Amino acid sequence: MFLYKHNLIAGLLLEFAGLLGFAINYYILFRIIGARIFGRKLGYIWMSREMAHCFASTMFIAFIGPVSLWNPSIFEEFMAQQILHLIYLFKSAVYFTNLLIAVNRAVMVLSPLQYKTMFDYSRTILYITCTWIASVCAALPNVIMVINMAVLWKLYRLPEQRKELSLCTAKKSNELRLSYMIMAEVTSALLMICIQRFGFLFKDELVSFMLTTFTWSIASAFDGLIVVIFNAGLRSVLSRDSYLPESTMLDTLPLLIFPLLLLLLLKIAMFLVFCTPHLENEIPPADSQDDLIESV
Repeated sequence: MFLYKHNLIAGLLLEFAGLLGFAINYYILFRIIGARIFGRKLGYIWMSREMAHCFASTMFIAFIGPVSLWNPSIFEEFMAQQILHLIYLFKSAVYFTNLLIAVNRAVMVLSPLQYKTMFDYSRTILYITCTWIASVCAALPNVIMVINMAVLWKLYRLPEQRKELSLCTAKKSNELRLSYMIMAEVTSALLMICIQRFGFLFKDELVSFMLTTFTWSIASAFDGLIVVIFNAGLRSVLSRDSYLPESTMLDTLPLLIFPLLLLLLLKIAMFLVFCTPHLENEIPPADSQDDLIESV
């Protein structure tokens, strides 16, 4: 495999993909908290989604990338394989949260009067909790959930119900962009899965690595780019809403520093747990070193 024969190049690519995915999705999370891009109730759902993406990217930054650079054979250990299964949990959380966002927007369009009741604070937190419980159940058997594109397409194809929003051009435009974004995310997720499956058919090791492992690692970054493209508020870094206090950016500054420190500590912990035992095994004892010198 390319990962074992060229582990330095593979590790650098995986580190780059993980850093890119973490940076993009954490920027989205920062804007959701600081600038209230999606409001309060929908914002909680988006925060859960972006946190899942950040956790998945963190696995490539703190574990998969460094282990690939150091010694890819560590992946064959039982504990390392169990840690890899965490990525399936986070990816499943993203997919379930996408479905929750689609349901949230469908209720907003079909039953705007019942929206505040169905998605109040307590129920929204309950829905988010259910998505993570479902993600754990989906990750336990190591099975990727099936995404039903027909359901999301039918949610978008609601011309009669969308006529209720015809008098509100801005609101209708936002709902349409969000529908396009959800369709783009689901399509890209299916495309990523197909690329990874067909990647195993290629005999060239570099091509197979790029289409399987690297595509898997950069999926979060690609998903985050789709969110930024379809949301104007995320593309304007220096923009500030009229209702946003002047001290918001300073108040949220620790949010930028904390994850960097957390990543550094996590990388150090992963190195001590997995790489230090292999380093000790590679260093010969003192007696063997003396015997080697005498033989020379």
